[in-house]
Amino acid sequence: MTIKFICGDSKEREAILERANREWAEIIHSSSGASYAWDAIADANEDLLVLEAPDGKLLGALSFCTRYGDEKNIYVSRIGVIRERCGYGQRLMREVAKIAADKGQGVVALPTAEGQRLFCRIGMRFRQRAGSHEPEYAFTPNEARRFAEGRQMSRALSSQG
Repeated sequence: MTIKFICGDSKEREAILERANREWAEIIHSSSGASYAWDAIADANEDLLVLEAPDGKLLGALSFCTRYGDEKNIYVSRIGVIRERCGYGQRLMREVAKIAADKGQGVVALPTAEGQRLFCRIGMRFRQRAGSHEPEYAFTPNEARRFAEGRQMSRALSSQG
């Protein structure tokens, strides 16, 4: 499997969106993962990671950005995969953690119903968003680095001793 990084709006992004329309035509309305992935690809204001199978089929996507006023974190806006529990979401999150770790940044994600299970499974901490009553999942810069390097254990595994 390969992960492509696409920065902002580009012809490559438009081509991937057209492919997603073709490849996911039958599942886009019945699969929340495909729908989130399509939304991630379509958001040209954010950077994009796209996961592809060895045969070139699209498996998922993640959009992210750095928010003005909080350059200490990368914010995961949308993440979606066409099949759950195959490791696709974890691969995308590991890649965004690598990008964050290279810049000394943390990773923050909002707790969507689908994302919540993934974020817990990979060991992100649940916390109240600074200056808000809304919750979020987060990796500190050190946690992002450990996860990117494959050293971050999930909460379930680490709590078992």
